[in-house]
Amino acid sequence: MRERFRRHPVTAGYLSAVAVLALLTRFVFADAMSAQVRASLSTNAANLDDHPVNALLGSAFVLDPAGDGLAATGLALLGVAVCLGALEREVGPWRAVAVVLAGHVGATLVTALVISSGVYPTDLADVVDVGPAYVALAAAAGITVLGPVVLRAPWLVLLLAFPLASAEWFGAVPEFAAVGQAAAVLIGLCAGTLAVGRAYAAVGR
Repeated sequence: MRERFRRHPVTAGYLSAVAVLALLTRFVFADAMSAQVRASLSTNAANLDDHPVNALLGSAFVLDPAGDGLAATGLALLGVAVCLGALEREVGPWRAVAVVLAGHVGATLVTALVISSGVYPTDLADVVDVGPAYVALAAAAGITVLGPVVLRAPWLVLLLAFPLASAEWFGAVPEFAAVGQAAAVLIGLCAGTLAVGRAYAAVGR
């Protein structure tokens, strides 16, 4: 365990923080307090107006298996462990943080913009939107450039199809979660490509 922290401090630290908060909300906090934590750290319009930094950063550490589903939550955590670990190993911890932070924050802001445009038939100002999905997808897209050239386009298509294929659509716009996840993929792809390029240039590769 100590060796994993040493080699992958960002990945191990992030997953540990998520696990600790999940255990607290599941076994220590009262149900009302756990619900309040999720509601307070959700990246909805109300929280982004009231406490944007806490919501933007804190939402990435809160699990919501009841809302997202156990399978999707588990897949997101697995994606973080594998993809963020690979990215961190290749570009270093600080660049890896920059990639997933850009993906998570950027996707959140894109989602907020789409929601505020009024394309959805219901008011989503207080919707609960938390979880590691944006981090996982940004990391997964960030390692695209590390794969064989022939596999990069199919990998990217798979990452984009994952949220969009199962989404509920409102005309030409998918549900807000799918919008954010697709944005995380595209931002992670750009940020990851830049991070890998900078890391390789720094060592003359």
